[in-house]
Amino acid sequence: FGRAVAEERARVAREIHDGLAQYLFAVSTHASMLEAGADPKEMLPRLKEAALAAQQEARYAILALSSAAGRSPFDAALRRYVDFLTADGALEVELDIDSAITLGPDEQIELFRIVQEGLANARKHAGAKRAWVTIGERAGERYVAVRDDGAGFVPGDTGAGQGLRNMRERAASIGGALTLRSTPGAGTALEVVLRT
Repeated sequence: FGRAVAEERARVAREIHDGLAQYLFAVSTHASMLEAGADPKEMLPRLKEAALAAQQEARYAILALSSAAGRSPFDAALRRYVDFLTADGALEVELDIDSAITLGPDEQIELFRIVQEGLANARKHAGAKRAWVTIGERAGERYVAVRDDGAGFVPGDTGAGQGLRNMRERAASIGGALTLRSTPGAGTALEVVLRT
């Protein structure tokens, strides 16, 4: 029980660090720059953008944590996240979730964050217009796939960075394996195959 509590605390800390804390740091940095005499016309839009991103990230974190705590079904939480993400029409996301798939609480939160990271990358970095998320079973194995029609990249380039490492660590923490395929100009596909 003690180990389970410690693991949950570490997971919650990672949720806050990977999301909300980053945006709150940006808010603080922009406010400090204003205090130091930076041009308000330049800094206020940045400050507002960081504050709105922090607010949205707090919503995402609440959805993820309530899903993992069993207070909200995983598929409903994921659909609400996609609704938030696509509200401005910049990205269209198609969800295909097999209702027969059972996910444990630890799997739910880590997969939620992997999907979130994959879709955020598709939107922010790849310039994708469409993305597809599939949660299903194939050959007796449960899997989660996220693919997009964005710019793609050359796997192995340093640009993939921390986000990809975080997704790999999250997959490994639930006994899963993450694979990624991307081709410049032809989009990106990532898949997590879960332990049986």
